[in-house]
Amino acid sequence: MAANYPPVDQWVIAEGIFRQTLDAVRLIGQSNREAGAFWLGKREAVAVISAVVLPHGIGVEEHRGRWSVSPEVFGAITSWAKPRNLCLLAVAHTHLRGVPPLLSWSDRNLGVRVPGMLAIVIGNGGEDSDHLKWGWYVFEEVDYRQLSQCEIGERIRSGGKRKFEVWIANGSGVKVLET
Repeated sequence: MAANYPPVDQWVIAEGIFRQTLDAVRLIGQSNREAGAFWLGKREAVAVISAVVLPHGIGVEEHRGRWSVSPEVFGAITSWAKPRNLCLLAVAHTHLRGVPPLLSWSDRNLGVRVPGMLAIVIGNGGEDSDHLKWGWYVFEEVDYRQLSQCEIGERIRSGGKRKFEVWIANGSGVKVLET
């Protein structure tokens, strides 16, 4: 892999990141639209996810069968993340009820295509709360490869109660999620 993309052997994900992601996407999924979240951290052999960014609003399309984030939203997230020494490590998104958690052609070809990037598909509009039943994929060389259940167990580690931050992003910028 190129020096710009050091290999990631494992991803450490706090339990709360799963809950926060599901809370954000379920509400949109209940209205029969797709939604998603970006997981950021430091790119290292053991990459710890330390921030969840929830794209929503201006520049984010949440439609039946399609979720997309504009270049302006990506730019806002990048401008916010760079000084914090964070990079995008994973993109999680939903598929509608009844649609299996498999990467579609557009997920594979029009999404983020960076070595070591995780693409995660949450089934049933975010109702599938067991992350072991989600579709887990890693980008390798020219395409995404689905992780086996064994590999998920080895490479996706629980971060327990580890702290993380949650942010909202749109074309206007990134701000902390008010709870």
